[in-house]
Amino acid sequence: MMSSAESILIGEVTHHWAEHQKISSQYFQTIDSTNLKAKADAFIENSFNEHLIIYLTDQQTAGKGRGKNTWLSSRPGSQLLSTWSFMITSAPHQTIAPMMGLALYRAVTATWPFLNWNLKAPNDLYINEKKIAGILLETVSQGDEHRLLLGLGFNIISAPESLQSATSLSYELSEETPLLAQDWISFLERLLFEFSFSLQMSFEPMNTTSTKALLSALNKHPLLKEKYIDLDPNANLKTKTQKISWLEL
Repeated sequence: MMSSAESILIGEVTHHWAEHQKISSQYFQTIDSTNLKAKADAFIENSFNEHLIIYLTDQQTAGKGRGKNTWLSSRPGSQLLSTWSFMITSAPHQTIAPMMGLALYRAVTATWPFLNWNLKAPNDLYINEKKIAGILLETVSQGDEHRLLLGLGFNIISAPESLQSATSLSYELSEETPLLAQDWISFLERLLFEFSFSLQMSFEPMNTTSTKALLSALNKHPLLKEKYIDLDPNANLKTKTQKISWLEL
């Protein structure tokens, strides 16, 4: 079991894991935004030799959400507030966003398969009808150099009290299955694998297996009004009555 939840700093724990794995990682107790920091560092000299750089913090003062939204912080250190900056050879296919959402879903279901995980497009992770995590993707380029910035916010120890529709991993786990340190490390290992695998596959449309897996995760969302039946090569979700661009959600 993780030591006293009040003393755990998820960003720091994750930073130590990254160091152990020889992954370049920067950890801040407080920062305006890991995304802004990753963007500022994307093409500085020290970044060119790093395939992956993970930016982590205990607290963001200007965390970015989808559109004009902000990512609301809970108790400092109780959430995974991160940006994963990947060096890529060219701009990825349009389906990179749903692929990375599926990667997160696969990592959590592999680690905690007894929880009712589901996805809400575009890339919000839920347990039942409550949001627990979200992904924000952005590609930045400089000449022939490209980096994919993957912002991941994940409520681990607690969720923002002002959001009744949010939950946390610790809250959802029962007393019989508490949040264990080894489970968190196992999750990070699986997440790194899933992100890396999806990145390798991100220069072409999603294959049939991944498409079916994504649709299954999306259709488990309890608040979904109409089931999805397909995701086409241009990242358009299809229902029986409409076509919805993933990029415009």
